[in-house]
Amino acid sequence: MQTHRSMIALVAGMVVFLGVFAPAAPAQDIRKLLSTLNNDDTVAGSSSIKSYELIFNAYLQLEAPPQPIGEFFNFRTIHPGMDGWSDVAAWAESNPTMVEALLEAKKRGIFGLPYGRDNVDRKYRTADLVADVAAEGELRNSTFPWLKAMDTVSLFAVAESYRLLEAGEYAQAFNLMSSWNVLLRQCSDRIFLIEKTYSIELLIDALSIFRDMSYSYLDKIPTDEFTRAAKLEMPLLTPGRRHLFMPEGDRIVAEALLRSLIDERDGPDPEKFAEAFAAIQSKDAPLTRFGAARRWKMIADVHGSLEASLDRLTLIYDDWYRRWQVQEYDPILTIETQFERTNPVRYSAVIYSMRDLEQCFALRSRLIMEVNGTAVASAIAAYHSYFGTYPDDKEKCYGQFLRGSINDVDPFDLQWDVFKYTEVSGRRGKVVDTEYGRLEIPEDTGVLWSLGVDHVDQRCENSTSDGTSGDVMLWPPARAMAREQGLIE
Repeated sequence: MQTHRSMIALVAGMVVFLGVFAPAAPAQDIRKLLSTLNNDDTVAGSSSIKSYELIFNAYLQLEAPPQPIGEFFNFRTIHPGMDGWSDVAAWAESNPTMVEALLEAKKRGIFGLPYGRDNVDRKYRTADLVADVAAEGELRNSTFPWLKAMDTVSLFAVAESYRLLEAGEYAQAFNLMSSWNVLLRQCSDRIFLIEKTYSIELLIDALSIFRDMSYSYLDKIPTDEFTRAAKLEMPLLTPGRRHLFMPEGDRIVAEALLRSLIDERDGPDPEKFAEAFAAIQSKDAPLTRFGAARRWKMIADVHGSLEASLDRLTLIYDDWYRRWQVQEYDPILTIETQFERTNPVRYSAVIYSMRDLEQCFALRSRLIMEVNGTAVASAIAAYHSYFGTYPDDKEKCYGQFLRGSINDVDPFDLQWDVFKYTEVSGRRGKVVDTEYGRLEIPEDTGVLWSLGVDHVDQRCENSTSDGTSGDVMLWPPARAMAREQGLIE
């Protein structure tokens, strides 16, 4: 296994920027490719079922935020206790068009942005609100600058939701947050891996912010709002086996790329391989270009035929698709993937005309954890709102505040068991170490957590937001508590 990965890494260094140097594909091939992509169910259809025009039109009307979006000013960092909050709130209040767009987008079925710069309105092209596949006729030169706009949309959604909460308009705030979540869920069904992973990560963060808001206004938000979130809103986001699609766009482009590099009768063209790959290998060391070209001519001589390469591509994706459909921790997932089994020399063009989808599997599990965990956390908040205390057993939330155990499932539990929960007892409360510092959980507080990626229950003694180390404390939310206890701004 290690030898195979090392060989892949060696080839990777030579071909990762293939699109920059690959010859332009014929225009008719690009049109055929874009037509195939735009016939996908996540893109095709009338404008009445798509949300992208609503969002982009409102985005183009947005005033600039009070600060440039960056590491310290983004939708994850803003809140009413921050310095400069009044400017952020004023900015949000002055842009009602985006509120209307988000609320309407929730009623649409898909995001629906077409692929190809020329397939959208000129005003979107001018603003770079495009999914620019095969830009300038180069099959691997694909960029998705529309994703950057979602950072601004997200900043607005959080700012306006907090402003509404501060104004006591709790139902409006929750409705706006729900609309934003649904929009991000639509974007998570895009068919390219970059689009999908970016959107899922935004949605994961959005759910954590929803829990922050729920905790910060726990004693003010009506019980019905928490219950609606737990029983109705969160299930809409559930990424089931057949509800969060494989990133099929990468496979479609990979097939087109292979057809452009490998002749059906004569196999790989040594000159094409040398031109495309030698420039990549020698990009930072021009004097090595001659040796790289010679190496790639040698690879062309032993590379698989077009038919064999396409068969290998299909085999890899079929294997991933089967894994996508099975339950977490199914024995099939422990078997080496077809991608890992692929000869990195004979099928070098196959391997690097595509992307390894393993990260998508991990992200899906985390999203399931966030959706389910937020549903259960909302039910616990509803119980507290209604009874004035936390339940000693979260099953007391079932029925009245949560749809039974259907969402009370931790995907990081090897037995697919429920989330862990305890009501803190004892005068000293509970201490949890987090990435924000050590949090003190008061007595009688209900604590909800996931096991995280190590699948080990640490009794929520340690918690990280992504679960890579320790558990994931879902309630009370660590970031909101850290702000409350003065550990972060």
